[in-house]
Amino acid sequence: MCALCGLLGTDEGWSTSINSSLPHRQQRFLRLAQANRVLSFFRLTLEEFQGVSYILSSPTGRRELVSDLGQVWLMAETLTGRAIDPLDPELLNWLSSSAK
Repeated sequence: MCALCGLLGTDEGWSTSINSSLPHRQQRFLRLAQANRVLSFFRLTLEEFQGVSYILSSPTGRRELVSDLGQVWLMAETLTGRAIDPLDPELLNWLSSSAK
């Protein structure tokens, strides 16, 4: 698929209609904020790109274009060189302490 066709797609997925009372764009930014909260534990950041993709950045300046949130986690593992486990006790501890 060419880059333009990829940008014209949508990120429809299981998480798209979690809060269907909000406009699509607002739902996208809420998902982005939650992903960044988890990714910050790994010193990664996620930015929105053209309303259909994301840019994942490492602390060393490496940046990767990813098409959806599912791909974010795979690329995050590549950038960090380690498995990302959402049930990692250190991550859960960090998330609960940073929520206060």
